[in-house]
Amino acid sequence: MHLSTDEGFFLHQYHELLGLIYDSVNGERGFFPFLERFIEVFQGYSGSFAIYNTAENHLLGAWTINIPDAALRFYSEHVSHRDVLVQRAMSVCYNGQGRFVASNLDLGPDTQQLRSETRAEEWLSSYGASEAAGAVVYMDGDYLTFFGIQRSPEQPAFTYQELRVFDGFLPHLWRAVSLYTRLMQKPSASAIERLILDRASRGVIICDAAFRVVFRNARADELLARKVGLRVGEDGLLVTYGAGSTRQFSIVLSTAVQASVANQELADQVFNLRNLEGDGQRITLVVSPLAGIKGGSGATHGALITLYDWSQQPAVRADLLQSLFELTGAETSVALGLLDGQSIGEIAERSGRSRETVRYHLNSLFRKTGTRRQGELVALMYRCCVDG
Repeated sequence: MHLSTDEGFFLHQYHELLGLIYDSVNGERGFFPFLERFIEVFQGYSGSFAIYNTAENHLLGAWTINIPDAALRFYSEHVSHRDVLVQRAMSVCYNGQGRFVASNLDLGPDTQQLRSETRAEEWLSSYGASEAAGAVVYMDGDYLTFFGIQRSPEQPAFTYQELRVFDGFLPHLWRAVSLYTRLMQKPSASAIERLILDRASRGVIICDAAFRVVFRNARADELLARKVGLRVGEDGLLVTYGAGSTRQFSIVLSTAVQASVANQELADQVFNLRNLEGDGQRITLVVSPLAGIKGGSGATHGALITLYDWSQQPAVRADLLQSLFELTGAETSVALGLLDGQSIGEIAERSGRSRETVRYHLNSLFRKTGTRRQGELVALMYRCCVDG
């Protein structure tokens, strides 16, 4: 679609996309319908709304279309903190020239070298993309939202004429993302209260679909005050200490938020905080998607994060665990690993089993305990089988 801005304004697709932008503010699926249609109309291969903390220079989370989890993880760990396209878009935005920029047009004569040095080339090619275009669509303090569209080698390169058409959407995207972010900060209090009734003894944090903390209980405040590897910034952004940990956590949180907005089933994800002080404190986060809970202002989407403070937990009796739920030795070993805050990958590595074998035992644990999620399983086993 290679048209001038004026021609594009009168196209049916243009008005359809505007409608999808504003529908996103309170729509059940957020900005996904707009992303999907934008990619289709403008011959895109993939697309994303990526949210950054500019003060700490890292990715907080992302809504993506046709970007695999492995590619998103690679981006978060190796590219996001030095993404030259995002930096270029931020620069023109700060200079009052908010507009779309493209990797094949706006990175100067050393484009290929920059893409290689920052591993952007490796990231794009890892999932079949070759060029990217994008713009800053919202900023609030250190909180920045970047809208990007990528193309494959078989698709046409971006042109300045095309970017000017894209620019016509920017004022609308800014308004919509601003409204969406503000609405997400005001979920139904009653809905949240119902969520935490059975978790009063645990730390509970709730992030909205814009990745900001909208609720935390007193137990969570206690843990945050102990500086166990997690904190909430002035802008309400939840971050872990250490660049590597922060990037990994952003993927876990992104996956949960996307599942919530898309109303998809997703198993609980377990994330372990590594204490930098070496004082033995261990915190495990169980991250679950909010299942579109209905409140006074519509559905509440986002992620529920339950905090387990293992430094204050009594030991779990393996014999009681095994006999109570009629577990095999292998299943008991996997259960103890989960209770110790280990991920599926860590259990597999430490036991010398494959991930598939560990997942097989995990599914057996779900069946024998009548649970469906890792968070439920951990909570049940802990309540039933603590020593003393």
